[in-house]
Formats: sequence, C-alpha cells, structure tokens
Amino acid sequence: MHITYERPDTLGDEQTDPNAPAADMAPGADVDPRVHVCGATTHDVDGTRWTCTRRPGHDDDEHRAVFDRYHGGPVGHVAFAWQYEWGGAGHGPSFTEPMTTVTVTVRFPQSAWTNEQLPEHIADEVRSVFWECDHDDIDVTTTATSTV
Repeated sequence: MHITYERPDTLGDEQTDPNAPAADMAPGADVDPRVHVCGATTHDVDGTRWTCTRRPGHDDDEHRAVFDRYHGGPVGHVAFAWQYEWGGAGHGPSFTEPMTTVTVTVRFPQSAWTNEQLPEHIADEVRSVFWECDHDDIDVTTTATSTV
C-alpha cells in the first residue's frame, strides 16, 4: 500500500485541510449509510481501519476515506487516501510470472488434523504475510497427502 494523503496531526478536530484531496464521495453516502461505496479497506500506521467512501469503480486507483461521526475530524473531509499499486491504476505488477517460489513441507500426525479446511487455512496464512495489495499476485497451492 502507498499512502497518498494522511491528515496532519497538527490540525484540530474540526479544522479542514486545504491540501486534502476532494472527498469525491459516492452520491448520498454522506447522509445514508446504505449507499453503496467502493468499500476497499486498509489500516493506517496506528491501526485505524479506513474504508473507501468513493463510488464503486472509481476511475483511478486512489482510495479515499472521509471522517465520519466515529473518527475525530471534520465529517465528510478526507482523512486518509491510499493506492494499492505504486504506479497507479493500470500499471499492475511488474512481472506476470512469479519471481520467487518458496516450497514448504508441513508434516504432522494424522491425529493433529482437526479441520477439513486446513489446506485453505494454511494458504490464507501464507497470503497474510504479504501486503494486502499483492494478494491477487500470490499463487499458493496446497496439497494434502497421507502416508497412512
């Protein structure tokens, strides 16, 4: 993730930032929480979760989250903006073929197998170590075999 805007800490809760990007909210999203928005999410450095309030399918890769009544700041003004790709929309990953392959073998007694979803859980855990924007470019294959 590449942060493109973060509200300065030096501003008071109701002070607006003239350098903030336009909110570009989905029409009606500021008054009706049922309005469909982009919905992409991320977390900033202090762990605050932000959700993109722009319209679904906005034209560029920049996601923008505005303050609401639950976040301290001027409601309806951009608090946090980010992109998933450093180059912006359309640039995608540098290579379409994997650059690195890591092979991991996990061996455990059959009695430890407590969940039929184990291969999928292992794959999800592997993906979790990568930046959230890279998940589409990570290929994790799990195969469960038994020696019994």
